[in-house]
Amino acid sequence: MLKIHKRPSVDKLVSEQRVESASWGRRIYLALLAMLGLVILNYLFGDMVFLRAEGILLTDRDVVAATYPGQVVKVEVTEGQEVKKGAVLVRMESAQMVRDIAELTLKAADLIEKNAQLQIKFGVVKTLLPLAERHLQESAATLDDFDALEDKGLVSNLRMNDAVENKFDASQKLAELQSQRKLYETQLPNVVESSKRAIGALNSLKTIYANGVIVASRDGTVGPKVPTQGQAVNFGDDLLTLYGSETYVLAYLSSDYLFEVEPGERVRVSSGSRTVEGRIEAVLGVADALPPEFQNLFKPRDRGRLVRIAVDGGEFAVAQKVSVRGCWLICDGREWLASRWDEVR
Repeated sequence: MLKIHKRPSVDKLVSEQRVESASWGRRIYLALLAMLGLVILNYLFGDMVFLRAEGILLTDRDVVAATYPGQVVKVEVTEGQEVKKGAVLVRMESAQMVRDIAELTLKAADLIEKNAQLQIKFGVVKTLLPLAERHLQESAATLDDFDALEDKGLVSNLRMNDAVENKFDASQKLAELQSQRKLYETQLPNVVESSKRAIGALNSLKTIYANGVIVASRDGTVGPKVPTQGQAVNFGDDLLTLYGSETYVLAYLSSDYLFEVEPGERVRVSSGSRTVEGRIEAVLGVADALPPEFQNLFKPRDRGRLVRIAVDGGEFAVAQKVSVRGCWLICDGREWLASRWDEVR
């Protein structure tokens, strides 16, 4: 006997399909609304809950600046070149420095010559002073003897006048030598000190100029900007930058973040497809306005707390913009997976 199966009518089948289709559409619609709500909440309040900041990868660096006006004669390095301490970077020439060195050399020579002349004159005065004092004593004794003989009428007026004049000349000569000694004793220390200063200034100027050779003050990598041959520079103009090997991230943490940030806390530092783990070294006691490239067009201009983060800079370029995010579950999960993998192997 043929068993007859009950089949749904055409209207009922279409109705069931319509109900099932509407149910899935409602689910998708609600999911989209939930996602939109989460996005809005994250945009408005995410900075309060999640640790996230924008930063820039920096390194210890030395700016090589011109210490005198001049012209670049030759550039010995190229962009990105690694150099050792003492390596020649740039060769310069400066007519002003050459002129200043020549003038200081002439001034130092004049002071040295003046010092030598004063020393000679001072020596002569010191030698003549005892003789002048003895001459005055003998002239005074002779005059005293003539005074005693004059009372007895044994000395003529002419001889007496000669004795008086001789004592006067001896006294005058002694006074001149004593005044010259005091003058030289005052002048000599000043001339000696001026000579030392002139020679010191000359040596400093020669050291600064160093025949126009500018060398690296440390090991490092030459930055992206180097001077060109023939370029004229003024005092204080930057010639190039030497970047060291110690890298760190300077991040701008939003002031809306509600939790404390402690040194040693782990974070994720990323830029594009590259992500590395870092640790917060210090929360600096200053705040600064975010650079223009970090500002959000739809938010008012913000000032962030500065946070220094230690990171292996090998994955990023110097001065590259990076993003900093909290590393709670992700870092712990990565460590757990790594430990499990080691156990399995």
